[in-house]
Amino acid sequence: MPINSTEKAHGAAVLRLMTALATKLPELFFSLETGKSNSAYLISGFDPQSSLKIQAGIFIKISNNRRSPWRYSFYTSHQDEILLFKNNCGEAFTVFVNGDDGIACLNFTSLKTILDHYHDVIEWVSVSRKPRSAYRISGNDGKLEDAVPMNSFPGAIIDYFTTELNKMPDKKRKIFTLSNLAKLLS
Repeated sequence: MPINSTEKAHGAAVLRLMTALATKLPELFFSLETGKSNSAYLISGFDPQSSLKIQAGIFIKISNNRRSPWRYSFYTSHQDEILLFKNNCGEAFTVFVNGDDGIACLNFTSLKTILDHYHDVIEWVSVSRKPRSAYRISGNDGKLEDAVPMNSFPGAIIDYFTTELNKMPDKKRKIFTLSNLAKLLS
């Protein structure tokens, strides 16, 4: 079966995310599940030391345009699924794959700045970037005041998992890696 451009874009985004999470948070084991739609993923981080489980929803939007601006359509079902992630996981991130340029990421609060809580049948988001600058993002219901840095993905998601992990009462947790697991099992 041939690989389509959507699978390639999702694969690139997921690979970057999982690699960064494994590097920055080696004490957590991460898993990825598909959501209700083909654009949605549930990412879970599990700390075997404390049995803490941290989850976040990720909704990936793709534009194959080569240049800025990149435009994205959001149907009611998309926004409903993002809201469901937010309500059930604690946080939901929307990831914008901007052609070959890069990836921008918004948390739920930022997304609701540009697409409010009242969902029309179809709404839009526009991501633009001038050379050597950050992303500017606007939508049906407003625009972000601040530019979104190029490292917002996967940085915003890593920051979320780090913050949740640091809320643990045991600040002296042992770093648990695959090499530590091998030693424990032997």
